Amino acid sequence: MVRYLYERILSAMLTMFIVTAIIYTLLSLVQGSALDVMGGSGGEMSHADYEAIRHNLGLDLPVWARYGQWLRNVLRGDFGVSYRYGVPVGEVIAQRFGPSALLIGTGLAFAVLLGLPIGIMAAHRPGSLWDRLSSFFALAGMTAPRFIICITFIYFFSFKLRLTPSMGMHTVGNASFGDLVIHLILPVSIIAFSKMGYLIKQTRSACLEVFQEDYLNTARAKGLSETEVILKHGLRTAVAPILTQAMAEIPELVGSAAIVEKIFGWPGIGALMIEAIRNRDVPLIMGVTLVIAVVVLLANIFLDIAYGLLDPRVSYR
Repeated sequence: MVRYLYERILSAMLTMFIVTAIIYTLLSLVQGSALDVMGGSGGEMSHADYEAIRHNLGLDLPVWARYGQWLRNVLRGDFGVSYRYGVPVGEVIAQRFGPSALLIGTGLAFAVLLGLPIGIMAAHRPGSLWDRLSSFFALAGMTAPRFIICITFIYFFSFKLRLTPSMGMHTVGNASFGDLVIHLILPVSIIAFSKMGYLIKQTRSACLEVFQEDYLNTARAKGLSETEVILKHGLRTAVAPILTQAMAEIPELVGSAAIVEKIFGWPGIGALMIEAIRNRDVPLIMGVTLVIAVVVLLANIFLDIAYGLLDPRVSYR
């Protein structure tokens, strides 16, 4: 296991190097720079001042030199200074990471807590009305565009029914826990709804295959209740592919959460990335990219370890 973790960490570091190099190169191909967004090419500063700031930011260097400089600084724990905010990138990301983790983590937790039992019940009675309804619900969650879901939820629950707020993380002047929960309801519901479809589908497929095994009939013959048979024997075997699906949703979840954060004005990493791209804030874009890559790679390593613990047939020798 130790050797396997060592190899996975080395592989993750190589992956992060390749990802960041590609992103940095693509950013260098984009027309214009942060100076153009700040008004540098619009006549608001002299050509001499423009070139001086460009030199101070290192924008006059070739892309490979700029990337090498950025990489050396990152290895020392320095992510650079944001062009837009004028403060270290690490500070900006630290302020936004918590709200994103809260939103994504809560949404994924509710997706799992609701998707698992729905999928299990659908597999337990295939072809029933519940099975057909859950399949329709799963299909809607998998195919409906995120922005359409956001607009629909806001229209009905915020404007028509006036049950929940539609913007921000807190009401101005009210930073209580209860106010935070109220603001969480809509964006968390959208994330959970969009991810539940995949989990329902995967849970149904995994459990449907397991529920047909002979050893479950043997367990029933021993006098175990149907609940014990499903939870203690059936779900234990089916949980590995279900966990794989849940962890595989994390990269896509980060992307879809960015849309939700932007529409709801949620101060998270996804919304920060959109702002950084609009402002061509290269240090901030690279910092957010690195954080997202680390989270995704750590999730994959955790998935591999959990898979081995849940399935004794998996070996990491």
